[in-house]
Amino acid sequence: AQLLPILKENNVDFYINGHDHCLEHISSSDSGIEFLTSGGGSKAWRGDVKWWKPEELKLYYDGQGFMSMQVTETQVDVMFYDIFGNVLHKWRSAKPNLYASI
Repeated sequence: AQLLPILKENNVDFYINGHDHCLEHISSSDSGIEFLTSGGGSKAWRGDVKWWKPEELKLYYDGQGFMSMQVTETQVDVMFYDIFGNVLHKWRSAKPNLYASI
């Protein structure tokens, strides 16, 4: 089964994954889902990247780094860092009572 229809059907705001040897933030133009990939700070993977929809790409970094998230009842702050702690990309999502059930 395809995962994307399940995410859309359940009004998912974020899909967060790891282990890829890169950092990514992709905004889906047809669903509103934010796709976040954290590389875990391990050795970087470098190679050919074929973009599906370049206009949806907010960040792609194929060096070492990690991601942090601060979640409250009304907003989520996401920050991507390189291995030296420099901020590569930051983004905020805010909705009234977005995560009141957490």
